[in-house]
Amino acid sequence: MRYVFSTDVARRCLLVLAAGVAALVAAAQSTGVRLDTIEVHYVDFQGQSQTGTLICNHSIAQDLRDIFADLYRQRYPIERIRPISDYGNDDERSMQANNTSCYCYRPINGSRQLSKHALGLAVDVNPLYNPCVRRKKDGTLKVEPSTGRPYVDRQHSFPYKITRQDLCYRLFTEHGFRWGGSWRSLKDYQHFER
Repeated sequence: MRYVFSTDVARRCLLVLAAGVAALVAAAQSTGVRLDTIEVHYVDFQGQSQTGTLICNHSIAQDLRDIFADLYRQRYPIERIRPISDYGNDDERSMQANNTSCYCYRPINGSRQLSKHALGLAVDVNPLYNPCVRRKKDGTLKVEPSTGRPYVDRQHSFPYKITRQDLCYRLFTEHGFRWGGSWRSLKDYQHFER
């Protein structure tokens, strides 16, 4: 199924930018997407137990509950988990805050096609330490979040890095998610999608 970013979708995106969680859910549901709001437990970077909120597609809600329960049992560190509306529906602000999130009503960058996040089918985990990196036509790198540049070189050792040996990677892929760190056209190390 292909979703196209139309004038109607643009109008809904603008409305969502001015609203909170209820408007996010309403915007998605108006496109036929069924979203669930789930609470998950996680261990923050200070080793404290926290409860976070993920807005996700109904079809992956149970998988996310199971994945985050396993991450919590294994004390896998996640800095924070909040809905994108806590950041004014601004994906860059959310990523700069190293916020793990799922639903974000937006097109794929540089495209008119809706992202998997707009369908509630993608999760970004510890995005500051696991940036999205793409080479532009002029040869320069575009890094998202922009503050994630120190974490682009995956040969360096640093905490919170997702690799193929990482528990987060293993759990998501065992549940049928694809990892953006495996893509060829760009590397989206924070991203898991179904």
